[in-house]
Amino acid sequence: MSDAALKPLAASNDDQLANSISDRLSQELVFALVGPVASGVSTASAYLAETLANKYKYRVADIIKLSDFIRTELPRVGLTEPPRVALGDYIQKMQDAGNALREKFGRNYLVEKAIEKIFTYREAEGGFRDKIVLPGRRAYIIDSLKNAEELQLLRQIYGDTLCLIGVFAPDMVRKQRLKNSGAVDDDIRKILDRDEKEVLTFGQQTRDIFVEADFFICNDKKPEELRQKLERFLDIVFDAAIHTPNTAEMAMYAADAAAANSACMSRQVGVAIVSKTGELISVGRNDVPKFKGGLYSEDDQSVYSEKTKSIEDQDNRCFKWQQKICHNDNRRSGILDSVAIQIFKSGLLKPSVKVGDVRNVLAGTPVDNLTEFSRSIHAEMEAILAVAREGRHSLVGATLYTTTYPCHNCARHVVAAGITNVVYIQPYKKSLAIALHGDAITEDVTDNTRVVFRQYGGVAPRNYHKLFRPSSQRKKDGKVLERNAAELVPVFRMPLDGPVEYEAKVIAELEAKEQNPS
Repeated sequence: MSDAALKPLAASNDDQLANSISDRLSQELVFALVGPVASGVSTASAYLAETLANKYKYRVADIIKLSDFIRTELPRVGLTEPPRVALGDYIQKMQDAGNALREKFGRNYLVEKAIEKIFTYREAEGGFRDKIVLPGRRAYIIDSLKNAEELQLLRQIYGDTLCLIGVFAPDMVRKQRLKNSGAVDDDIRKILDRDEKEVLTFGQQTRDIFVEADFFICNDKKPEELRQKLERFLDIVFDAAIHTPNTAEMAMYAADAAAANSACMSRQVGVAIVSKTGELISVGRNDVPKFKGGLYSEDDQSVYSEKTKSIEDQDNRCFKWQQKICHNDNRRSGILDSVAIQIFKSGLLKPSVKVGDVRNVLAGTPVDNLTEFSRSIHAEMEAILAVAREGRHSLVGATLYTTTYPCHNCARHVVAAGITNVVYIQPYKKSLAIALHGDAITEDVTDNTRVVFRQYGGVAPRNYHKLFRPSSQRKKDGKVLERNAAELVPVFRMPLDGPVEYEAKVIAELEAKEQNPS
C-alpha cells in the first residue's frame, strides 16, 4: 500500500482513481463462531486458522476464546477458576462466572475484550500509520459467541468483513463427546439444556444467534470432513475456485426467497421441495388462501372486476382484511381472557385475587401457544398442495427444505405426503412434531425408517448471490483461470475510510484533471 493512497489522489485517469480507492477496501476478516457445547467450535476454529495461514497467507491472530477472558477476569466478580475434576460441574460453574461478568459489566463485556485484543494485534502487526488503518491480510477468529448483543456489536464495527459460522452436531453425537470427555449423564443433560435454552437476562442464548450465521457446518463425522467443509467455504469467500450451490443451498435459497413473499404478520416462512433425484418441484409460503387455489399476493391489488367494470383491490391478506389483525393472536388472547374470567367467577380464588392476576398466570402456558386459528395456510402445506393442484410430480422420497422447523400440524402432512427428509434453519420451540409423531419422525440422521428432521448445512441464503455470483473472470485465453490464493481478496470487504474522505479523494482528482487536462 503506497503513501499516495493515504493522501488526496494525484492520478491521471479514472482507472487509477478507481484502483486507489479500491486499495482502501479492507482485506481483514473477522470470523466469529457459534455453536452448542460439544459441537466442535474449537476444532473448527483451529482448522480455519490453519487454512487461512497456509493457503491464503493471512496473518492470523491467536484464536480469541471468550472463555479465556472469563478465566482471567474472574477476580473482578470475586471468583476463582473451579477445579476441573468433574467436567459437568466445571462447565456449569464457568457458565455461571460468564453470566456474573456480563451482569456486572454488561452483556457485551466478553466480546468487548475480544475487540480490544483485535485492535492490539492490528497495532502490533503495523496495521496503523498516523492513526490511519492500513490494508493487510489479517484475520481474527473468535471462539465463541453466546448472545445476540455480542453479534450485533461485532456487525456494527466490522460490517461485511465479519463472517459468522454456525457449527452444530446432532444431540446424540454431542452427548457422546461430552461422555468421552468425562461428563456423567446427569451433567450432560443439564449442560445441553442450559447452553441452548437459558433465558436469564445475562445468560447464553445460542439458538438466537446460531440462525444468523453466514455459513452452517454440520460436524458429526470425521475431522477431515469438517476441514473439507471449511476449506470449501473459504474457497467461496475468496473466489479461489469455481463453486456452484449444492442441492441444499439451492433449495434453501428458494425457500428463503418464497418466505420474502409472505405477508404474515407473525413470521415469514418459506419452503422448497426437492424430488429424490434433486429436482426442485415446489415452493410455498405462509399466507392466506384464495378462491380457486393459491394464495393472495401483491398482484391481487389491481384486479379488473367484471361486476363493477373497474380495477379493484381484491387482496384479502390479514394486514388489509376487515380489522387488519392477526386472527391467531386475537382468538388466542380471547381464549385466555375467557378462561381467566371463568376461573375468577368460580369462587375458588381468594377475594384479593383479581381477574388480571389470573390472566397473567396463564400467559406463557401451553394455552398461550395455540396456533390453530390463523387464516394463513402454512408454508409446508402450501408447497405440498401446489404439487397436487398441478398434478406435476410425486412427493414420495422427496426432501422438504424450510426456513423454520415445521409445527406438529404440518409435520403430519409431511409424513402423509411421503416426504422422507426435512431440512430446516430456525428451530420452533412450540412444535410437538416429535412428541406427537415419534413413530414416524426422528431427528436421528442415521434412521432410515422414519422421516428425518435435520439442521441445514451450507451457505446462508442471504449470502447466496454475493458468494455464488462473484464479479471476477472465470477464464483466460479460453481456459479456466488459475488463481493464486495468496493474492486473492475476499468477497466480504468494507471501506477503511468514511464517505467524506472518499469524496475528498474524488474532488482532489477532479481538480487535478481540470487544472492539467491531458
